[in-house]
Amino acid sequence: MVSNNMKTFDDVLQATGGFDWYQWRTYFFVCIAIFLECLLTFTQVFTGGTGEFWCERSKFQTGECLDSNKTSTECKRLGQLASCMSYNFTFDEDEKQLQEYVKTMPCEEGWVFDHSVYRNTFTEEWELVCDKSAVTNVLQSVYLSGFLVGCTLLAFMSDGFGRYPTLVVCGAMTCLSTLASAASPHPIVFGALRFCVAAFSHGLSLTSFVISTEMATPSMRVYVGAFLWIPFAIGYVVLSALGKYLNSWRLFILLTAAPFIPMILAIVYVDESPRWLLSKERYEDADKIIQKMARTNRKPLPSHYLTNLEESRDVAAKEGNMLDVLRNPVLRLYLLNLLYNWFVQSFVYYGLSLSTSSLGVDVFIAFCISGAVEIPSCIFGAFTMAKFGRKISTGGLMIFGGLACFATIFAPLGPVRVTFAMLGKFAITASFSNIYVHTAEIFPTPMRVFSVGTCSVAARVGGIIAPLILVLEKFWASLPLILFASSSILAGLLVFFLPETKDKLMPDTIEDSLNLKTIPSSKEANAPRAYGSMFDTLNR
Repeated sequence: MVSNNMKTFDDVLQATGGFDWYQWRTYFFVCIAIFLECLLTFTQVFTGGTGEFWCERSKFQTGECLDSNKTSTECKRLGQLASCMSYNFTFDEDEKQLQEYVKTMPCEEGWVFDHSVYRNTFTEEWELVCDKSAVTNVLQSVYLSGFLVGCTLLAFMSDGFGRYPTLVVCGAMTCLSTLASAASPHPIVFGALRFCVAAFSHGLSLTSFVISTEMATPSMRVYVGAFLWIPFAIGYVVLSALGKYLNSWRLFILLTAAPFIPMILAIVYVDESPRWLLSKERYEDADKIIQKMARTNRKPLPSHYLTNLEESRDVAAKEGNMLDVLRNPVLRLYLLNLLYNWFVQSFVYYGLSLSTSSLGVDVFIAFCISGAVEIPSCIFGAFTMAKFGRKISTGGLMIFGGLACFATIFAPLGPVRVTFAMLGKFAITASFSNIYVHTAEIFPTPMRVFSVGTCSVAARVGGIIAPLILVLEKFWASLPLILFASSSILAGLLVFFLPETKDKLMPDTIEDSLNLKTIPSSKEANAPRAYGSMFDTLNR
């Protein structure tokens, strides 16, 4: 007998099977979107990589230098004073003697590139070296700027017009932009298209993350949110293989668009978020999807369940918007706290990643390992959130990561120092996946994507600043680690001022968000549950 006393969408989720087959197929689509963002984000590591290069000098290739009684080593040295300059020389045709001059000149005939690491890149094709070397970094900055658009405008679209339309638009535009970028004839065109790829792919991943958490029961949100980053880590491994064996950067980009094939097939099984529809009082549309959910999960629904939801909605507070969040002193403090936390998460994560000593292997193996270590980190973060709650898990991991950074300063060079550095990165990676879940559980449904997107903007700023902080080690070797450690510990302490959301209903209104600190988790824990663990579905 199914209870008819359902007042919230979380009650409906419990009645329709919890996290069952309907949710699993939506989750499959979301995992593809997250996996895709990794491929698109780090593509430039291999398509824009630069190996060794030197000036092209036709005289050395025709054998004239060797005919002048010079050895091959001497000829190579004379033609390769540096990667960007060469000797200005002439030949005495009578004596076949090479006349060397003190003056040097730029590489007028182009460059010769070493292919022992990177086989073919756009850096080589467009000769973005020497005085044009900054173009590659600018292209990466342009890509990061696209993230900011995805965090704001597309997040606003998701909250205002719906999750599903945003997924369709972002998915289609990401695919088209990716395919077009593979055919770019010029760096400016490539940069513009990569900007579009970043904006739409990040809008796709943010909306996918939110719709997956909105479809999950309170006990499942921690696993759903944290395990999403496992496909992201798997993307590292796939990129390493593509980078090592592909001979064309254009083909590389085309293959990163391959996940769109299963995504197109999976989109037919994805629906609008019923939670978002209910927040917009579109009850008939929400009812159709909830009925579909119940049929797919083979669970009955009481005939008048929607009436109770409407009555509960009528007595609820006004749903509000982001301006109401900023006007409310409590929610404003929550937002400022989370903005700083997201900034620090990215700041420390990229700072530690970029300052870690070389592993002594080639770039492809190192890149693969750097992603693989994040898989156990995400799993660890999820289970600590489920066991100890969001605050203890996230705050504790950040404090531990900061202490590990401090220990790295005093550790001797070698395995001990590397161990402390990797412990710090492990902790920050776990807390980074946790903060996504915690943020989504604090802000109400009508502004959830925009809130996560706004915090993501702060994270992008932290990622941009991190490499600049590493420059300070030229003045004081320990200064970057001191900044990483102190900011991480402070952020970890601030987490404890946020509300605990473990086993609590996801807020649909501002009033729900304000009540998070006053509603005990036992209220939700004592309610009857239709779903126990993540893997119960597979045993049915």
